[in-house]
Amino acid sequence: MAFQVTLASGKEIKTTVAPGGRVGDLRQEVAETLDQHPRSVELNSGGNILADEDKVPDSQVTIVLVRLPWVGATPEKVKDLGGGEFQIVDEEEKKGGSKCNALCEVGFSSGTEYFEVEVVEGSGAFIGVSTKAGFAEGYKIKGLFFGGPGNLSNGSAGLRTQFGQEVKPGSVIGVTLDLTDEKTVGITFWEGDTCLGEAFKDCAREPGAMVFPAVCASHSGDRFKLSLKRNPRKPKLVTPHPAVGCWDLQRLVVDGELVNLDAALTIKGKGKGKGYAAEGEESKGNIVMAITSRDMKLFKISLRLANTLMTSVVVTTGADGTEELKVGMVAGTMIMAPPPLMDLEQRFCKALPLITSWAIADSRLDLRGEAVEMDFIHYDAPPVEPVSSPLP
Repeated sequence: MAFQVTLASGKEIKTTVAPGGRVGDLRQEVAETLDQHPRSVELNSGGNILADEDKVPDSQVTIVLVRLPWVGATPEKVKDLGGGEFQIVDEEEKKGGSKCNALCEVGFSSGTEYFEVEVVEGSGAFIGVSTKAGFAEGYKIKGLFFGGPGNLSNGSAGLRTQFGQEVKPGSVIGVTLDLTDEKTVGITFWEGDTCLGEAFKDCAREPGAMVFPAVCASHSGDRFKLSLKRNPRKPKLVTPHPAVGCWDLQRLVVDGELVNLDAALTIKGKGKGKGYAAEGEESKGNIVMAITSRDMKLFKISLRLANTLMTSVVVTTGADGTEELKVGMVAGTMIMAPPPLMDLEQRFCKALPLITSWAIADSRLDLRGEAVEMDFIHYDAPPVEPVSSPLP
């Protein structure tokens, strides 16, 4: 039979690669024609699977689209639905139980690669990569992940908080892999069209070791779909709300009383890397509030005193353009600290939900509410370096 490249259905695919050329070049061209990742394209001839280093035969070549199979660390808990999709099936799931982990058996070892995982059902999942040696159930897994409330993890422990937004139904998490060094792995994460930035860098691996897409799911019924892409999405250019950023507290008034911040700031200044001082002065810390937003209506606030305090803000805009704020209840960690810092923290927890408006101008942010005034100046946060975490 003369040279011909066809799908399993018999449809012919035109190609510029002739017999005698590299199969790798043919695979790349077919992938671009079908808008598929090259790893999703399998080429067969005469009952044999063609490797990239083979020469294109002078006979019929059949294209098979690989179905991207998923397996579970506990096999019966992961149901492969085909087409890169899988579902968690755990009939013995217990409240507060361990997570269920799944791995796609299409791996990567070199170059730059990109894939996406869509969260069809479920929330709180962590998405990233693992190795065959690091793949295990529950918190025994070792890998490089983003997920949950928007944090980075190695699968067993958290590595950085507030890297992005919460992973929930409808989220599409993109993963750009840097495998150009055979001994390391680098990862940049995406949420939809938004590039979150470089999360992991120079993460050691065995020379040439393959890494595989992996998902740490939370509940039975959670469902996900993997897509291999040739390139990341084009970043969506959005002008952020002027309140988004980091802000350094300068003044706090509660019930008409100006709160003295010096004692609390002196305690914060004793932490490594938190202090600042003019010559001859005692080192003091600062109270930095971070504001993030996925749109112009829902915001998240976090700040660190003794504990990390977090809350959400819903913004509505009136007919005159004035923004009204509804601040949710404050949640946080539960670390004990000296009284001045704990006292200030308790005041913040009570004061933040009372805020009803803000004003942003000339690098200043002023929050106002019933018997509450908070004044901030813009804070240039130091750049956050990517995490380095080894892979087994």
